[in-house]
Amino acid sequence: MKIAVASGKGGAGKTSIAASLVLAKRGVLAMDLDVEEPNLGILLGCAPDERSPVHQPVAYMEPDLCSACGRCAQACTYGAIAWFGSGFPVVNESLCHGCGVCPIVCPTGAMREREKSIGEIRSGFVDGAPFLEGRLEVGAVSTVRLIEATIKAGESLHAGDWIMDAPPGASCPVSAVLRAADAAILVVEPTPFGLSDVAGVLEVAADMKKPAGIVANKTGMGDLSLDDLCRRFSVEVLARYPFTRSAAESGARGVCPYRSEKTWVWKTESLWRAIERRFS
Repeated sequence: MKIAVASGKGGAGKTSIAASLVLAKRGVLAMDLDVEEPNLGILLGCAPDERSPVHQPVAYMEPDLCSACGRCAQACTYGAIAWFGSGFPVVNESLCHGCGVCPIVCPTGAMREREKSIGEIRSGFVDGAPFLEGRLEVGAVSTVRLIEATIKAGESLHAGDWIMDAPPGASCPVSAVLRAADAAILVVEPTPFGLSDVAGVLEVAADMKKPAGIVANKTGMGDLSLDDLCRRFSVEVLARYPFTRSAAESGARGVCPYRSEKTWVWKTESLWRAIERRFS
């Protein structure tokens, strides 16, 4: 079973829940797909030592072949090619997504592509089980491509159960993770911001026809009811984790609360049973 652990906003405790699920069940493939700020390995106590670079094609131009027709700029969906009606088009590599359209529409063969590094996949082990981490290069924008490359690397390991720590929010990177998932666990704080933001992820999951469940984290810090949210999206609350100072201190030290809080141990074991009941 491939489980994506997501949240509508940063700071909801998504990575702590993901790390706890990994530690509570042996043999689970742990995958950090929050590639702009990966920290699952910190909570798991894993420092991955093997690294594989990830590249993507980016456009460039051969001025000697360019006829200044501007077709490449007109065809570029991402606005990576600037052309002002005369002169040569200019490629902004930081905006290029490597879609390959500009070489196709160029009538003179002036637009071409070359490989550019966008990040790397780091790998290691957690209690004998494999761990993968996607890490985006500073300044790179190809988040989805790196996520997809990391997921592809995970598929080659043929693991039975996956826990994928997804990026926060409800945009394209989260959709890339949900595409690979059998189900989604959405971590939410019972606060106005928490409920509003997680609703966006629930809408994405519903559109993609991915079954989802809710984990309420930091209960007691906010006390808004999740009933309306559950009725609206036909989901249920699978677990509730209370807000405690000791759990917050563990996270601040880079230690997963599962390793220091007895409450987190039995709640996570109960959460696994709920996941298997709900999604198997």
